[in-house]
Amino acid sequence: MRKCVLVGLVLLLASPAAAEDATEQAPAETATPKVEAPAANAPAPAAQPEPVQAVALPAPKAALPIATTPAAKTTVEVPRAPSAGGPAVTDSESWKFEFHGYIRAPMRLGLGKRDPSSGCLASTTTPGSPCPGPGQSSLTVHAPVIPDDQYLGWQSTAHNKKDWAEMFFSVGNSWAKGTVSIQGYNFTESSYNEPSTQFGIAQGYVDLTPDLGYENVRMDLRAGAFWNKYGTAGKYDAGEYDTYLFGRTHVAGETLHLDFDLSEQDTLWVEHGIGAKRPDPSLYNNSRFTLLNHAHVGFNHTQDMQFTANYLSSWTQEEERAGDGETSIINLGDGKMWVAGLDGRFELGALGYLYFGYSHIGLTRALTVARAIEVLHASGGGEFGLGVTDNYLGPSCRTDALAPVVPAGQDPRAGCSLGTGKVDSLLGQYEFSLTNATQLASGGQKFWGDGQDLKLVAYGMLNEVKSDYAPNDGLRKFKYGADLQFAALPWLTAAVRFDRVLPNQRIPEQSFAILSPRLVFKSNWVTRESISVQYSRYFYAQRTCAGFPLVTPSDGTFQPGQDRCVQPPTSPVPPDGFGALTVNQTGMRSAPTTRPDLNVFKVEATMWW
Repeated sequence: MRKCVLVGLVLLLASPAAAEDATEQAPAETATPKVEAPAANAPAPAAQPEPVQAVALPAPKAALPIATTPAAKTTVEVPRAPSAGGPAVTDSESWKFEFHGYIRAPMRLGLGKRDPSSGCLASTTTPGSPCPGPGQSSLTVHAPVIPDDQYLGWQSTAHNKKDWAEMFFSVGNSWAKGTVSIQGYNFTESSYNEPSTQFGIAQGYVDLTPDLGYENVRMDLRAGAFWNKYGTAGKYDAGEYDTYLFGRTHVAGETLHLDFDLSEQDTLWVEHGIGAKRPDPSLYNNSRFTLLNHAHVGFNHTQDMQFTANYLSSWTQEEERAGDGETSIINLGDGKMWVAGLDGRFELGALGYLYFGYSHIGLTRALTVARAIEVLHASGGGEFGLGVTDNYLGPSCRTDALAPVVPAGQDPRAGCSLGTGKVDSLLGQYEFSLTNATQLASGGQKFWGDGQDLKLVAYGMLNEVKSDYAPNDGLRKFKYGADLQFAALPWLTAAVRFDRVLPNQRIPEQSFAILSPRLVFKSNWVTRESISVQYSRYFYAQRTCAGFPLVTPSDGTFQPGQDRCVQPPTSPVPPDGFGALTVNQTGMRSAPTTRPDLNVFKVEATMWW
């Protein structure tokens, strides 16, 4: 009888939720032209530094939308459910208090130049690269003005991440645990006080992990406000791009996870969850109240071979709000964004570690879909300029969906997207340790990092876009890179990272590359802390457009030819990121220059506990 009950429960989890069916009853489409499961024997598991919230500042409809976000590397402590974040559940029946956290604190310097030979302007009040005046050095120093600085932007890389901190507080035992987190960025001691970057209590949830009476069956029920993560490329984190192939959820709701041990080596698991997301009510935000339904199934052969199939769907059914129409969309039907795909991770022994996955993102009028799903550097469907629409399909429409997206007689690049299209993506990561290979090849044990080693990490992502915005229909995006690390001494590692970013295969002038040598100082071979010193050199296929500084993609207005050089993020980082202007952030001064930096210097401290 018990087995029948368990089989029935599995079938229930595998079937779509009733709420999902409601998305199929949306009105007819308006006319348009167009967890990771870390290894159970993972060494030194860590707390999870990750970006959590995109905080947007208002922008006039004629200017680039603008928003802020932290950029953080994910390192996760082993949870009972493969997707769950936060500290692990204790194995004791007695109630215990746990405290876990992470900090990343970089000093980042962008180096510029007042250079008359590069088209500077004599007036220091005109955007561009002003000529040096009396008492002014030709060398300038400022916060980095770089194209990969926006975490929720496709061009994002891990070279020069911003600060981030989080703390998880838990009380519980082996059957139940409650957790709250405090998270934020933009440390005020080294910056300025911006309340929107201090998230306060970001997550709060309860885990129930009861004994079901079967040795081969385990359950984890989580409810509250929390994130789940699906499609992480790294062994114990989100990978070198620090993003999610299928999505990280940001909702209040529940997730039920079940493990079934088929044998001593094989485990089948299933997971299902529902949730809801309240959007930022800003007049400049298209997104509305969003619902989420997601289901997953996985098969693990020990920890050496793991496969997952994933489906996540988010949709809106909210009324239009007072204030819509001037700077946010109206007359647009209910929106939907869904993600589905497969991935696998393989421990290859002496040959290293491999992750590979494919995902499909489908969008129908997704401008109104909020950040219930964060996927592949994008925040929901149309969350300010941070969503899948702006990052892949094209600039989002902001007034009336019934109006033509390209006014008569205008360049089609001046049009916009209503959030209808699809994105097909491949994501891969490979890691190789020379010491691990030599030890295993000679019959020794697996290497856990406690000695000299030469390690290589290679990674890449390819995206194919179909869009209702003609210039981006059929677009291909591609980026790849490698990180080489030599652990020479217990306290010293020398490393170099290279990334190549090609945002638009049709316009090679937008491409760029980054080379970053660094030294990492720590207290031992395997430890919790590090202090690194890094220099980054940026190489641009075309640093500035012809006619710079009068013609630039960083001035908030459309100009012919401004697409023939490196582009700022679709939503520049305020107040002084590449493309940030006074016209797209209320009451703020703009970035110091509209020309991206060539040289960036960084000193960074990190620690988990």
